[in-house]
Amino acid sequence: MTTSTESTVTLSGRAYEFGHMDTAISGATIRVREYPELSARTDGSGDYRLTVPDDSEVTPYIESGSGINVRRPREGDPFEVETHWNEIDLQTFRTGGRDLENVNFQTPPDAEFEALKALLQVPSGEDGRPLQSVIVTTACALNVRGVDYDTFWLNTPHGVAGATASTEPDLPEPVYFNELVIPDSSRTETSADGGIIWPIVPPGTYLVTTISPDDRFATFTATCAPGRIINANPPWGAFQLDAGETLSG
Repeated sequence: MTTSTESTVTLSGRAYEFGHMDTAISGATIRVREYPELSARTDGSGDYRLTVPDDSEVTPYIESGSGINVRRPREGDPFEVETHWNEIDLQTFRTGGRDLENVNFQTPPDAEFEALKALLQVPSGEDGRPLQSVIVTTACALNVRGVDYDTFWLNTPHGVAGATASTEPDLPEPVYFNELVIPDSSRTETSADGGIIWPIVPPGTYLVTTISPDDRFATFTATCAPGRIINANPPWGAFQLDAGETLSG
């Protein structure tokens, strides 16, 4: 538990629906695996701020929930949608003396959640959660880092094509998403979507490394446990590094 004498940093970002960047998720609860007493709620724009201990490992996650959200298409009028979103973990961050921004949650509503499980043949329990774990990330481009949400959205698709990913300890080869944002087992590298998924992952802590002939990417840590879906989504996860930049974990 944190105390007033401990150093802290702030995580902030937005929760939005996977496949619907025009739909922010309001009224969702954000928590941290390592510090169950900490929580925050997303506001009407889907944004949250959460203070966490510095010099610590933190694994943020969004709890499943339901409610009325507003879909704001780029063209046409906003309209309300009733939706149920599903619990998603992010990567495990090591805080290091600075606030972390754009720590977003790309969270699937039920239709996308069930479709992806069926397509990837993910064994699930009676609660609908995976019996093991899932790791998802995106080899994402420099132009979605350090920008506001509207620019992030405008720069979609934000993947880097031609990358491959692996884990330590070793897992079987991942499945790569095609340009239509569909997992495609015939692919051997990322498409312009940049999506990468390991659909069946035993419990454990994994270091994910992404490489390509022309680009360098950050590594990240995924902390897996039964029922967890780790989506290390843009602009974090396997993000493209600038020249001379070195970031990991």
